[in-house]
Amino acid sequence: PSPGIPIAAAPVVARRRRSPTMEFLDRMKAERKKWKKARKQKKKEQAKTRDLPDFGGAASSDEASAYDSKVEDGIAGTVIMFSGCQDSQTSADVHDVASFGLPDAEGAGGACTQSLLKSIEEGEATSWMATLKAMRAILATKRFTQIPQLSTSRRVNLHDPFTVKVGDGKTKALLIGINYVGQQGELAGCHNDVIGMRQFLVEHGYEEDRIKVLLDDGAHEPPTHDAILAGFDWLSEDAEAGDSLFCHYSGHGGSVRDDDGDEGDGYDETLVPLDYQAAGQIRDDVIFGRLVAPVPRGAHLTVLIDACHSGTVLDLPYVFQGTDDALVAAEEAEPDAATVQPNASFDMSFLMALAKQLFAMKQGGATNAELCTYLGKALGMG
Repeated sequence: PSPGIPIAAAPVVARRRRSPTMEFLDRMKAERKKWKKARKQKKKEQAKTRDLPDFGGAASSDEASAYDSKVEDGIAGTVIMFSGCQDSQTSADVHDVASFGLPDAEGAGGACTQSLLKSIEEGEATSWMATLKAMRAILATKRFTQIPQLSTSRRVNLHDPFTVKVGDGKTKALLIGINYVGQQGELAGCHNDVIGMRQFLVEHGYEEDRIKVLLDDGAHEPPTHDAILAGFDWLSEDAEAGDSLFCHYSGHGGSVRDDDGDEGDGYDETLVPLDYQAAGQIRDDVIFGRLVAPVPRGAHLTVLIDACHSGTVLDLPYVFQGTDDALVAAEEAEPDAATVQPNASFDMSFLMALAKQLFAMKQGGATNAELCTYLGKALGMG
C-alpha cells in the first residue's frame, strides 16, 4: 500500500455456532472414518493369517483324514497344478526370454512358464517346495511380484520330488498357447511358452505323437472355445491307472461374477479362448468337469496355467501359496507336516457330487456329448 493511505480493517465475520446435531454428525463421521481404517487393518491381518499354512495345527488328524477320504471318494485322479499367480494377481508377459538364460530361447514368453523351465534347467526343481522357491527367486530378480501357487487333489507333501512323469505308463499332453493375434490385448510370448514346454516334455519321456498343440499361429489347430474343451476330453479319454498326463495353458485369464454360488469370493476364474468374444470364456467349474473329474484313479495329471487370476482356476481341494512367509513356515515345519492345506474356498458338496457323477458316467461308457450335456445342466448353462 502507498504511504499515508490507511489500510481498511478486515471486516469481522461472525461465525455461526454449529448446531448440536451437526456437531454430533461430525463426530460420527470422524469415528466412522477411524472404524473403517481399523477394520481395513484387521482384515489385512486376518488375510495374512489365513494365507499362512497351518502345518500340524488346528485340524486334528481325524478331521484331516475325514477330509482326505471325502476328496479321494469324489476326485479319482491325482491332479497337481502350478499357477502363475494368485486369483487377485496378473501374470506377466516377458518381452525377451533370453534374459532368463535358457538355451536356444529368444523372443517373448510368459514369466511363470519361463521361471519354471529355468528352475528345472538349473537343477533347482528338486521338490514341489524347492520349485516354488526357485520360481519366486527368478521372478524376483526380474522384478515380477506375482506369487506362484500349487493346487492339488491330494494332500501332497511339499518335500516330495517334483515330477511330471510317474511310473512307466502311457503319456499324453495338451499344450495351449494363445497370442490373440490381431485382437485387442494381443500377447507375444504364448507360442514360445508352448514350444519350450513341448521340448521339456519330450526330453522327460513324453511320447511326441501323443502331444496335442493348439496355437493361433496359422499352422496348428486354433485354440477356440470348443477346441480347448475337446482337448480336455481327448487328454483323459483313454487314460488308465499309471498314466502321466500334462496340460499347459499360456494365454489370458479372467474372472467373472459367479452365477451358481460356489465361489467364496463371488467370482469364477476363467480361461480366455481365442474366440471368447463370440463363444465366451471358460469358467473354472467347466474346467473342473472336463479336465479334472474324468482323470481315472491311479492316473497323474500335472497342469501349468500361465495366466492372470489363475490361482484356483481348477477348483482343487488343497492349496499352497508360495508367499515368503508360507515358504518359511513350510521349511520350519516337521517334514511330515509340510503339506498342501485344505482350500477354504473349495465347495466340497457341489464339486464332489459333480466329479463323482461325471466319473461314473465316463466309466459307464457315456460319450463326450452326453457328459457335456450333463455338465451344462448341472452348472445351469443348458
